[in-house]
Amino acid sequence: MRKLSGYTKTFIYLYVLCMGVFHLFTASAGNYEAFLQRTIHLAFVLPLAFVLFPMTKSAPKDRVPIYDWILAVLAAAPGIYSMVNYTAITERIQQIDPLTTAQLVLGSLLVILLLEGTRRIVGLPLSLIAAIFAAYMLYGYKLPGLLQGFPFSYPEIIEQLYLTDEGIFSSPLGVSATYVMIFLIFGAFLEKSGAGDWFMSVAQAFTGTTPGGPAQIAVLSSCLFGSISGSAVANVYGTGTFTIPLMMKIGYEPYFAGAVEAVASSGGQIMPPIMGAGAFLMASFLGIQYREVMIAAIFPALLYYGALFLMVRLRALKTGLKGLDPKDLPTKRDVLSKFYMIAPIVGLIVFLLIGYTPMRAALLGIGLAWLVSFFNFKPETTSGQKVMAIIVALVSLGLGVVITLKPELMSSIKPGMQFVIIGAYMLIASMFNPGMNTREFIDAIEQGAQGIPLVCVACATAGIVLGAVSLTGIGGKLVGFVISFAGDVPLLALVLVMLIATLLGMGLPTTGAYILAAALGAPILVKLGFPPIAAHMFVFYYAIISNITPPVALAAYAASSIADSNPNKTGFQAMQLGFLAYVVPFAFCYDPGLLMQGSWAQICWALVSGIGAVISFAGMWMGYLHTNLNLIMRILLCVSGVLCLSVWPATTIAGLVILIAVYILNSRSAI
Repeated sequence: MRKLSGYTKTFIYLYVLCMGVFHLFTASAGNYEAFLQRTIHLAFVLPLAFVLFPMTKSAPKDRVPIYDWILAVLAAAPGIYSMVNYTAITERIQQIDPLTTAQLVLGSLLVILLLEGTRRIVGLPLSLIAAIFAAYMLYGYKLPGLLQGFPFSYPEIIEQLYLTDEGIFSSPLGVSATYVMIFLIFGAFLEKSGAGDWFMSVAQAFTGTTPGGPAQIAVLSSCLFGSISGSAVANVYGTGTFTIPLMMKIGYEPYFAGAVEAVASSGGQIMPPIMGAGAFLMASFLGIQYREVMIAAIFPALLYYGALFLMVRLRALKTGLKGLDPKDLPTKRDVLSKFYMIAPIVGLIVFLLIGYTPMRAALLGIGLAWLVSFFNFKPETTSGQKVMAIIVALVSLGLGVVITLKPELMSSIKPGMQFVIIGAYMLIASMFNPGMNTREFIDAIEQGAQGIPLVCVACATAGIVLGAVSLTGIGGKLVGFVISFAGDVPLLALVLVMLIATLLGMGLPTTGAYILAAALGAPILVKLGFPPIAAHMFVFYYAIISNITPPVALAAYAASSIADSNPNKTGFQAMQLGFLAYVVPFAFCYDPGLLMQGSWAQICWALVSGIGAVISFAGMWMGYLHTNLNLIMRILLCVSGVLCLSVWPATTIAGLVILIAVYILNSRSAI
C-alpha cells in the first residue's frame, strides 16, 4: 500500500471520509435500491485500488503515477454511467434488449479493471479464479464431457456481469455496501474510544500471571479483537506484535508462539458478535436474520477457543513455564474500574438479539463507543474538563435514550435531516470529549472506511464467479458429480467439500473464499440433506482455517514473520493447535445441537460432549494432563475425542467414560 503525502494524501483522506459519511448516511436514512447502492459503493471503492496499491513491487510507493490516476478515473466510469442511466438500466428487459455500444465497452472495462484491482489488493489467486470462470462463460461450450457449457455471446456475458444483480453487483457486494462498511466504522470507533486497549488490559490482568500467561493473553485478546477486525492477518499484526515477543520471553519456542497467535487470530472470524464479513454474507445467502447466524456460531467458537486456551496452558505446565511478573501488568482493580468499556459490544449484541437490523445495531454501537470515550480520561485531562465531559456525556446519553425509545419525536424530520442534526451534534459535543476529540471522531470514520477496499473488491470479483455459476449452471453439474462420486456415503461428500473449501481459501481473504465455497460446495451438502445453516457453516469454517493450513497459511506466515520462525513449522503447529476446527464442522453437520438447533436436551448434550472433546484432544496433542502422557494414554484420548463428537449418545457416553478413566489414572500417577 502506498504511503502518500502532501496534497495527494489530503485528497485521498477527504475522498475516503466522504465515502464513509455516505455509507453512514444511507445506513441511517435508508439505503438506495439494491443495484444502485452497490453501484455507488463500487464506484467509490474501485478507484482506490489504483491510487493506493502500486501495479508492481518496483512501482512508486510514495506517489501516484499518472497511469494509475487514469486507471482510477476509468474505474469510476462504469459506475457513474449506471448511476446517470439507472432508470433506463432497470427498465430494460434482460436477454431481450440489446446492449448499447457504451454499455458493452464500459462493462468490458469494469471486468478488466476489477480483475486488475483484485490482483493488486487481494492477490493473484482470486483474480485468476474469476478470470477462469469468465472465460468459461465464453468458451465452456468447447470443453468435453461433464464440464461442457452452453454457448453464450460476448454481449450476453457482459450483460450478466454488468447490468444485472446476478454478477458483479450480486448479494456479496450488497453485503459489503451495507453491513460490512458500517461495522468497519464501528470497529474504528471502538478502537478510538480506548476499548481495544482495554480488551488487551483485560487479557493481561486476568491471565498474565498464570503459567504461560502471555499465550493466554494472545488467545483472549485475539478472541476479543478478532471478532471486530474480521481479518486473520490484520489481527496477527494488531495483537501479535505485542503477544508473540512476550510468549518468547517466558520460554515458548518462536514457532509455537507464532502458531498460537495465528490460530487465535483466525478464530476471531468465527466468534460472535461480528465475525467479519463472512457471517453477514451467510445470513444473506440463507435469507435469515443475522442473529440466527450469531447464535448458531457461538458454541463451536467457544469450543475452538476453549481448546486453544487449554492447550497453551497444558504446554506451559508441561514445560514448566511461568507467568509474567504482576508488576508488569495492569491490576484487576484498574481494569474493572473501566468495565463500562464493554458497553458498545454488549449493546451491539443486545440490539441484534432483540431484532434490530445489523446496520441499525452498528449505528447504535457507534454511538455507545463514542459515549464511553467521554470517560476515557487522559493523564493531561484537568478536573474541569472531566466534569464538562461527564455532563456532556450524560446529556448525550439522555438524548440518545429518548430518540431510541420515542422515535415518533423525530418523525416530523426527514431521515436525511435527522442524520445531519445528530452528526452535527456529535461533532460539536466531541469538542468536550477528552477520549475522542472532533479530529479523532472524523479520523474514526475515515479509518473505518479505509478498510473496505479488500472486502469490496473481493466481493465484487467473487460476483463474477457467481454470475458464471448462475448463467452456465456449472454449480449444478458439480453437485451432481460429487453426489454420484460419493454414492451413499455423505461423509465422503463432506470430505470432498472440505477439500474444495480449503483449497479455494488458500491465499484468499475469508470473504472471497467463503463466497466461492458457498457457491460451489454448500449446495452439495444441502442436496444431501444436511441443514442449510450447517452446510454454510461447514464451508465457512474451512474457508477460515485455510489461513492456518500449509502450504499457503497466510495467518501463520504473518505470525512467523513476527516470531522470526520457520513458516511451515509454524503452520503445521498451528494446524495442531486449531485441530478442533478441522473436526467440529463434521460434528455439527450431524448434530444440530452444536449449532444451538433442536431441543434444549440436544443442545445441553452437545455442550457436554463438546467439552469432553476439547479436553480429550487438548490432552492428546499436548501429551499432558496432570503429568506427561504415554503413547497409549494419548491414543485413548484421541479415541475419546472422536467418540465424544459422535452423533450417537451411546458412543458419546463411551468417549466420556474413557476420558474420565484416563484422567483418574493420570491423576493417580501424579501423586
